Amino acid sequence: MEIEEVISFLGRHAPFDRLSVSVIASLARKIEIRYFPRGTIIIDAGKENDLLSIVRSGAVELRLGGTELSHRLGEGGVFGYPSLLHHERTRNQVVAHEDSLIYQLPKAAFLKLLESHDMLKAFFAKDEAQRLRLAVAGLRQSEKGNGDAAMIAVKLGSLLRRKEVITASPRDSISDAAKLMTRADVSTLPLIDQGKLVGIITDKDLRRRVLGQDVPVSEPVSRVMTTDLITMAPDDHLLSAMLLMSQHNIHHMPVVNSANAIVGVISSSDLLNRFGMNALQVVAEIKAATDAAAIARAARRVDAVLAHLTESGVDAGNVARFVSNIGETTHSQLLKLAEDQLGPPPVPYALVVFGSLARQEQAGGSDQDNGFILDDSYDARAHGDYFEKLATLLCDGLNSAGYVYCPGDIMATNDKWRQPLSVWKERYRNWIAKPDPENVLNTTIFFDMRCVAGREELVDSLREQIFAWSSANKIFLSFIARAAAHTRVPLGFFRNFLLQHDEREGDVLDLKHQAIAPVVDIARVYALALGLSEVNSEERLRKAAEKGALSQDAVSDIIDSFEFIRSVRFRHQSGQIRQGAAPTNNLSPELLSRFEREHLKDAFRVIRDHMDIVSRKYAGNIQ
Repeated sequence: MEIEEVISFLGRHAPFDRLSVSVIASLARKIEIRYFPRGTIIIDAGKENDLLSIVRSGAVELRLGGTELSHRLGEGGVFGYPSLLHHERTRNQVVAHEDSLIYQLPKAAFLKLLESHDMLKAFFAKDEAQRLRLAVAGLRQSEKGNGDAAMIAVKLGSLLRRKEVITASPRDSISDAAKLMTRADVSTLPLIDQGKLVGIITDKDLRRRVLGQDVPVSEPVSRVMTTDLITMAPDDHLLSAMLLMSQHNIHHMPVVNSANAIVGVISSSDLLNRFGMNALQVVAEIKAATDAAAIARAARRVDAVLAHLTESGVDAGNVARFVSNIGETTHSQLLKLAEDQLGPPPVPYALVVFGSLARQEQAGGSDQDNGFILDDSYDARAHGDYFEKLATLLCDGLNSAGYVYCPGDIMATNDKWRQPLSVWKERYRNWIAKPDPENVLNTTIFFDMRCVAGREELVDSLREQIFAWSSANKIFLSFIARAAAHTRVPLGFFRNFLLQHDEREGDVLDLKHQAIAPVVDIARVYALALGLSEVNSEERLRKAAEKGALSQDAVSDIIDSFEFIRSVRFRHQSGQIRQGAAPTNNLSPELLSRFEREHLKDAFRVIRDHMDIVSRKYAGNIQ
């Protein structure tokens, strides 16, 4: 943080502009700067607060009691001081309305400043009263939950419309349950025992599990109810429900209280009616597709989903998870149809994906990276033809669905990546034992893996062996850390961008390889060093902090940087999609706003510093 910049900023904004230069300079040295992505809760209502906050850039919203909008502050706006003045918990929730840069002054320094300057005391006393009036006026004028951008803040409880939830007992007959559903005009019936939710029955269950299986309707409904329920609470956010329902292809989500008593049911149609295009709709269409062409038509709508979520203010991490879930569903459904066409597999196997899809960090314009891990009972002469045809149907289908063929041929159609478990283990063992440049490159491609279909235990067995070898091999870790630290972060000595030249697009920032890949590399080094099972980069970093390898502050800095870079990437791709162009990772600096330009530089600096830390910690004397 440049002290001169802080001094200049404070000198231009009330009430600090009335202080002497020496006092402002002293104040500036005590200020810390933090970045908050759009939608982030900066201060929560009813919580302790020990910071005076000043909006450097962006905008924040103050919500009285955490619900009703009372005021919006832009550059130079000050908040958080009522709780400091009165030594009480906060009354307002403060949320970043835009990506925001906030100056923060510790409580002790703020109160000491007030003791020496009566002018500041008067300013904050007057300003507090004015804000209270604005808050009351805001209560009369504010509107709740309108607009897609409100998706971030919507809680499930606000979507529950039926005052009384229609329920039945698991001991009731199937016939009685069906009649109750007909009378009440509901498609989902929660089943309650001693006041607690124990199961659920739907119209679909009645068709498939009762009529389809010739189960007598006199039987108790417990015989056909679903018991392995995924539930949520009224205070959980709609975004979390959407992600869970999309990942598990759930159409009805029971909402329960802390005692596991039912308070309502959220359906996928509730979400579609509220927010229109989303991943739930696309996933449902893919799951219902009966041929590869129908899968391709649905999967190609992933770009529209990406643009919609980004424009709705959804954070970059969740956008990536939704996009990844569509990719995963496309893979698994194509494989299912291929098996239906070819018949059951002759030996157990797993479809494994690598890279961004494995990490659940996909963006627009992704290619495919996949392979088959076959059971060791595999015999090439007896079984090879089946799995070759299976791989061809899968990869051709993915290409048609927009996941183009991998330029490096890392696909199950390449028999090198269609091998028994023992061959995969030997391959990884050699990479780790002999970390030459090619083998180190392989680690950046193949060490992020996840099973998306088939026998997950095959992938788990491979992963466990990899971590045992890698965490014990200090030389291997040194080479991996060295390679990660040598990635060229696009920031020059004088805080200018270091660009790459693209033949079609000219001098650009490659957000994927120059900015996102270094964070992924850092997280991967910690995962390999600590034997972490997590694949997602943010989860790896948080787990590394739990293990004591990183401080919580360091993890927050890295994740904030990662989030900001990915948000810039998604906004860029959303703009391309809306213009009818294919999404890319190359961005001309001329398209960046001043806000994006300055904070990208801050993010690059954080990443570069942590790359140096990784190098010192794990690279040892290998230079």
